[in-house]
Amino acid sequence: MKNILLVEDDLAVSYVFRRYLEAAGFRVLMADNGRDALALHSGHAVDAVITDFRMPGMNGDDLLLALRARQPGLPAMMVSAFGHELKTTIPGVRVLAKPIMGDRLVAELQDLLLDAETVALNRPADEGTPQLPK
Repeated sequence: MKNILLVEDDLAVSYVFRRYLEAAGFRVLMADNGRDALALHSGHAVDAVITDFRMPGMNGDDLLLALRARQPGLPAMMVSAFGHELKTTIPGVRVLAKPIMGDRLVAELQDLLLDAETVALNRPADEGTPQLPK
């Protein structure tokens, strides 16, 4: 079962997203702000993150940069009411506009996780391993 970190400050939206994700077989860790999301990430293994962009204290870009500093390559999606005008510069982050249907959110997440698994399978075995000078 994959662990998904869901970061959304709108309780109604987070409730709906959580229900769809859990129905699809994901374990959902929930936070309503960036600080709490970072704390959850410190104590739990996370396979992907879905975050809002505009939140109190820390926006979605700042949160994703902090999470990726800890876990490079963490699959991530940003779902925002401003998704149609949002331009993130963080590589590999999918941006989706609200409102979004729950089944589409799940499909996008499954696709994102599949992409991440494909990248991991195609990564050379020695990538990231420091090489000693000869």
